Amino acid sequence: MGECHFCGRDARMLRSSHRDCERQLEEGIDEYLAGRSSRSALDAKVLALSAKGKHGVDVLLDRWDRAVEGALADRVLTAEEERRLMEGAEAFGLEPTNLNDRKTYQQLVKAAVLRELLEGTIPERLKVQRLNLILLKGEKVVWVFPGTEFLEQRTQRSFAGVSHGLGIRVMKGVYYRPSVFRGSPVERTTTVSHGKGALAITNKHVSFVGAKTVRVPYRKIVSVQPYRDGIGLQRDAAAARPMNFVTGDGWFAYNLVTNIAQIANG
Repeated sequence: MGECHFCGRDARMLRSSHRDCERQLEEGIDEYLAGRSSRSALDAKVLALSAKGKHGVDVLLDRWDRAVEGALADRVLTAEEERRLMEGAEAFGLEPTNLNDRKTYQQLVKAAVLRELLEGTIPERLKVQRLNLILLKGEKVVWVFPGTEFLEQRTQRSFAGVSHGLGIRVMKGVYYRPSVFRGSPVERTTTVSHGKGALAITNKHVSFVGAKTVRVPYRKIVSVQPYRDGIGLQRDAAAARPMNFVTGDGWFAYNLVTNIAQIANG
């Protein structure tokens, strides 16, 4: 016979905990994350069931992921929802560094960043390390998309027309043929990849740091195009080529850039 990880009493063979103990813990977590109980009530439940170890954390993370998904169902995360989610994790001894690799935590932080931008505040949640970008005075990094591919659209011009098929002798051994000159210009757009790098979104610029580095101030961006896996930018310049950045999350990148641009441009 094994002992229940939560109450310490004998558990059935091949089981590590009583289902009733697990259910009590799940209900305590759900009640708190839904705003129907206090932090002290959750702490008391965790203490009574000795749930701060691995098995308690496993139960928490399952309920926590569901709560995050529920909070983000409308794509809006309130400050109260964020506070309860983070304090719920804290009750089990978890810090943000313990959650960094979880997809749900990344979604939560993104939603919180957008909430602050919608409130007119430039978020300062990101700690940037090893980013080879010189920031200007007063410039703050809001978000970095590592592993972003930079694609640029280029127009190639050629000429097409009908050959005259007539050879005109200029001198012995040299012929000038009108057919080598072609008629109307034909333009063809191609996409050129500049490789992968880091796309840094600051309160002043959209900057790509890689084999080719670009820095675009918000006042020079005339349009932002959303894609499923990235965004496209068009700069305000006569010879500017459309730029596409494959970030992996087009929805977030688009909302991030457009909202910061509104704040930056006043």
